[in-house]
This record gives sequence, C-alpha cells and structure tokens, in this order.
Amino acid sequence: MQKGGDSDYFLWKRIKSGNAEAFQELYKLYADILFSFGTIFTKDHELVKDCIHDLIFDLYKYRKNLADNDNIRNYLFKALKRKIQTSGKKSLKLVYSENMSNESLHSDSVAEQEHADDEQMQMKRINRLIDQLPGKQKEILNLKFQLDMPYHEIAVVMDISVESVRTSVYRSIKSIREQLDTKDLLFLFIFMRNSPKML
Repeated sequence: MQKGGDSDYFLWKRIKSGNAEAFQELYKLYADILFSFGTIFTKDHELVKDCIHDLIFDLYKYRKNLADNDNIRNYLFKALKRKIQTSGKKSLKLVYSENMSNESLHSDSVAEQEHADDEQMQMKRINRLIDQLPGKQKEILNLKFQLDMPYHEIAVVMDISVESVRTSVYRSIKSIREQLDTKDLLFLFIFMRNSPKML
C-alpha cells in the first residue's frame, strides 16, 4: 500500500492494534473538525457530539476489522456523515450560518446600523438561494467554502470524481449569481472568500 500520509498510516496502525493513547490522540486531532463537519448536516449539536463519541467507540470495537488507511480525516468524515444520516432524524437539512462577521453591527450610529442591516439582509438572501440548491450541490458547496476542503478530498467524501466536484461548485455559483442583482454580487464573493466561523 502506498503511504500518502505517513503520520495517518502509523496512527491508524496503532488504532488497529488497540493502543489506548492512539485513540486519545485521534480524538484530540479530529474532534473539533468533526464537530464542524457534523454541524453542516444538523443543528442538533448534542447529536453531533453523540455521533462522534459513537464513531470513536465503533473504531475501538471493530478495530480488528479495519482496513489499512492513510487518510484518516476523509474516513472519519464519511463515517460521521453516515452516522448522522442514520441517527433516526427524519429530516436532514444543510445548515448555513447567517452570522457572517460584521463589525458595523455594533455601531451606535443609526446610519451605520441601517447599512449593516441591509448587508445582513443581502447575506440572508444568498443563504436562501443556497438553500434552494439540490442537496448534493449544497453539501459540496459547504465542504468547499465552510470547511475549506480541497476538491480531491471532497471527491473522496462524496464518492464522486474531482471533475464532478468542480462542475458542481461551478454550477452552484453560476445559479446563485444569475439570481442576484449586481449590488449583491459582492456578498457572494464575501461568502466564497470568508466562510462562516464554525462553533
């Protein structure tokens, strides 16, 4: 097997052997990014935490059956996504934060406050347009711009080709752009360049 990531490869080997310190290391390395990933799919933060804990427990329980792995993050993303989707929730919706940072929101100036409110409304409009995209397109867009994942890693998580990922992102942005006024295009650019801060 080609070891594209030596650190992941050897950490995974230790996990397969049941090394307790390896599981602690795994949790410290990936708990935060897994939580951010999980909140893309559900607003229930406690559910995400439970699914992460269950995932770590399953890794320990079935460690002897694990295949070799040199990209732990992608493996964990796919496993957590499956756990959330099978958690008994009937409705699974992508979550888009409407809390884009805006310093002027705290201004005492009425004029500045009105301007800030207008900007917030424009960002909400963009979020609504994103929410109207097909499910897979929304998911890919979130992985790209909220988690800043490269195309090849998105392809692994989604089980599609890199070219399909690129095409999906292009079509999503094109669809949103065509429904925006010229003055709103700046906020689409802000969304693309400054993704919301995850909890």
